[in-house]
Amino acid sequence: MLDKYKRFEKILGKCTKAICYISFFTLLAIMLLNVADVFMAKLFSPITGTYEITSRLLLCTVFAAFAYAQTQKAHITMTLIVSRLPRVLRFALFSLMSYLSVFVAGLLTYAAFYQGGVAKEGATTTDILFIPLYPFFYIQAIAMTAFTVTLAFDAVLSTISIFRKDFAEYVATSWE
Repeated sequence: MLDKYKRFEKILGKCTKAICYISFFTLLAIMLLNVADVFMAKLFSPITGTYEITSRLLLCTVFAAFAYAQTQKAHITMTLIVSRLPRVLRFALFSLMSYLSVFVAGLLTYAAFYQGGVAKEGATTTDILFIPLYPFFYIQAIAMTAFTVTLAFDAVLSTISIFRKDFAEYVATSWE
């Protein structure tokens, strides 16, 4: 049964890696844009709207990396106390914390989709270049959806770990 979960985890990892490429490309765009802006400011005049574009791209950069970081177990997990408890209690508490994380991430996902809808309906744009804001909010929402799904998968693994030692050992390897 653990093998099925590992296969699904591998598929989930590939999906989150694909979303993480958004983070890579937006970070590259931010760097190139800001270098070009400084270069142009020294020679001629600065690029109009650089700050606006950078702030919108930064939104995509940060949120697109969350899910991939979760699949790589790169987020900080505070297990200092929990790891010393008996297995059933350890994973019961860890599952509770995981489901709270899923709940909060789900609320943020909903908020991002809602904010995208409000921005689209109100035709909200940036102040200088008049770039529509809703695509950035929808990218954030899609990235948060992947993060929420990843958190939910980890929460399910933690819950199964309450009852199965093989799952418990597998989950606990990421705590070290």
